[in-house]
Amino acid sequence: MVVNFGFAVNPWLVTWTPPARPGWVWTAGFYNVYGYWVPGHWSPIRTTVVYYDTDYVYVPGYWQQDVYVEGYYRPDQRQDGDWEWVEGYYLDDGTSIPGHWVPAGAGPEGYAWEPGFFDGETWVEGFWRPEYRAGFLWVSSWYDADGVYNSGYWEPTNNNPGQIWIPGWFDGNEWVEGYWVGEDEYQNTDINDWQPDDGWHDGWDPDSGDLYGGNEDVYAPTEPGTIPLAMPVYIDEEELE
Repeated sequence: MVVNFGFAVNPWLVTWTPPARPGWVWTAGFYNVYGYWVPGHWSPIRTTVVYYDTDYVYVPGYWQQDVYVEGYYRPDQRQDGDWEWVEGYYLDDGTSIPGHWVPAGAGPEGYAWEPGFFDGETWVEGFWRPEYRAGFLWVSSWYDADGVYNSGYWEPTNNNPGQIWIPGWFDGNEWVEGYWVGEDEYQNTDINDWQPDDGWHDGWDPDSGDLYGGNEDVYAPTEPGTIPLAMPVYIDEEELE
């Protein structure tokens, strides 16, 4: 999803425009109705597509400092319940809050909605979490300078000297609790060889991210009637000729 540049970028200047991309149209940056600068973004030639009788619309990409995170297609309306789409926006300091789905209506009392996100292949659904938890603080999700999504987690308010907190995660069904490890174990663990325990994502459909097998069937679902909640943009080279 991340677009890398071989040159300096400055999307926060009114006059800045990137080189052309075949199959894409650049929308220049502008000041919104609140007086905040919205940096420019690319849109594919086809900003809407119809897939399995469902209208999909393009969600524009966004900037994380000098990194551009590519946009994608989403259904205009979800077919699996009552949901609302929240458009992405920028905070006063330029931090991007990506667009996301939220359940319509009030949620469970004492709970807050943690938004889902598009991981480049499929939509990772959000979940309800407690607003407050004794002995913990919630660290909100964020995108780092490389455009990589880091999910939110609970962090203990008290430190354990000589130990490092390993955050928990939502496995699709429930929250998997974090845990403490010794600093020596943490420093000596090769993260490239680390494997999570079995069942770390039991709540997710293992096929939900398998959206395509090649360019010719890029929008083919894994099962008949399965409508993805997000799809990457595919530029048909034949349309450019």
